[in-house]
Amino acid sequence: MPQNKASILLLCGLPGSGKSTIARDAAHVYRKCADVEASVTQKDKVVIIDYDAIAEKESNGAGFDNSSGSQFTSNDLEAWRKSRITALDLLKNTLSVHFSSANKDNSTLLVVMDDNFHLRSMRREVYRACQDFLATAPDAIISFSIAYISVPLHVCLARNDLREGKHHIPSQVITRMDATIEPPDVSKPYASFEKFHITIRNTSQNEIGRNIFDDIEQCINESLQSPIRAKKECSAEEMAQIEQERERQRVETFKCKMQRIDLLLRKLVGAVGRADKKRSKEANETRKDIIGSVKMIDNNVHNMSDVYIAQEFACKMLGIEASEDWQSINTPLTSEIQHSLQEFLSNN
Repeated sequence: MPQNKASILLLCGLPGSGKSTIARDAAHVYRKCADVEASVTQKDKVVIIDYDAIAEKESNGAGFDNSSGSQFTSNDLEAWRKSRITALDLLKNTLSVHFSSANKDNSTLLVVMDDNFHLRSMRREVYRACQDFLATAPDAIISFSIAYISVPLHVCLARNDLREGKHHIPSQVITRMDATIEPPDVSKPYASFEKFHITIRNTSQNEIGRNIFDDIEQCINESLQSPIRAKKECSAEEMAQIEQERERQRVETFKCKMQRIDLLLRKLVGAVGRADKKRSKEANETRKDIIGSVKMIDNNVHNMSDVYIAQEFACKMLGIEASEDWQSINTPLTSEIQHSLQEFLSNN
């Protein structure tokens, strides 16, 4: 009976390491219609899932907002989060079409996942998406392999400096990513899904050559000998890992919310300074007090809106009860705070 097969090739590495170049080359080398002398087994279909392109679409084509300097705005982060969900949905839809009953003709598919994937948990998301699909199509043959592009930080930064506009990533972001990147390592806890991986090293400024596809081809073929299995009931160890991941996400969410609150409060401190320079120090102390109070109730921090934080700040500066309508008080101070709040809401 004809049986289709699919291979997932996940590319991971720093921005500027050459992932997108490899993805484009893979699309050319692996397509059966390609007029190349390939030492690889070409596929009937090659699909590239480009996370950056998806994120750009999620942000309505705006790309990264360079006006924010070295930080991503809340809009950038929201587009990034949405892109990860959209990419996994696109992967599942691609597999669904490939393995549909109408397409059982021994056809082969290569899906290239193009993203930084610098954390193991990000790569695990893709693997689990495949397992979720297998729950509905248990006879499907899907392999999973990883190509880790290892490039020195200074080379990535130099390449990034040549990029312009939305394609240029803040150097601080790349540096932080380099400090936290987790290369594929099957010896790590809950990393057995990374069994089939290769490391592509590029220590120069030169582009990576196409000879790397010999190694990639071998990795893909080996992974096809041991395809992904549908996920079974979670073991105690897996449940512990899931709880750890949930806690990590909670901490990350809390951190992002605290950064937003602090950014808003600093803007309001500036508003006070414009209205009355003598009260700048008092305003900064008020900012610190609110930050301290918010940290004490971290379980509810996600429910604190920007308007609520501005209310707390304004009422403290005006010396009135937090329940009072501070915006009805007509003073230069309230006018500056109102203006800064509206500007913050519009830009973030």
